[in-house]
Amino acid sequence: MLTILDPIKGEEFEKIVKEYLKKYFPKDEFRVITLKDGPKTIENFTDKTLACSKVLKILDELKNSSAIVIDCFADPCLFELRENLDIPVFGAGETTMHIAAMLGEFSVIGPGDNLISWTRIQAREYGVFDKLVSIRRIKFSVEDILENSSELYEETKKACERAIEDGADVVVLGCTGFSVIAENLRKEIWDEYKVPVLEPLLTTYSVARSLFNIVKHGKKGLFSGR
Repeated sequence: MLTILDPIKGEEFEKIVKEYLKKYFPKDEFRVITLKDGPKTIENFTDKTLACSKVLKILDELKNSSAIVIDCFADPCLFELRENLDIPVFGAGETTMHIAAMLGEFSVIGPGDNLISWTRIQAREYGVFDKLVSIRRIKFSVEDILENSSELYEETKKACERAIEDGADVVVLGCTGFSVIAENLRKEIWDEYKVPVLEPLLTTYSVARSLFNIVKHGKKGLFSGR
């Protein structure tokens, strides 16, 4: 069974994630795991490190999965999980950036004062920096995004439009919390501009369910540490 790992504290997100993915894959069986004492959100390197330290304590709970999808664009514990487990692990940030790069040149939209630098670091690390056109920051925090206000929708749509003006062939939503507005946003941007908008959780889950039976991470080289 595939596992959606939500690396933050909050059991309420289990229901939200399940309902969201079931809209697109109603017959799929998967489980959602959240952290009992993890950070409330992941918005900086400290949050990311704290989340990973908690995730590493539940390896036994994770190892019987068919694959793991990390439900966070920051990809906390991505490499550590690959190093410790013998199952494929898909990070929402890495996977979505690579899919976007396959579709053309892309822009990333997201929250936080550190978004621009952080996204550039990720793009370099994942080998897609040359495909990154621009990074557009919205004024909301991750916590604000989860509250799903009409103001959030309008702000995010404007950011998408600015990204398209920058020359993006694809717009990437740089936080899985955007799933609360993604369905309408994708449709509206496509209808008006014919530009795809990738929401990272749905994108990554779609890739994981297609590939988990045929790919594994190697245990020599990069992930041979344990």
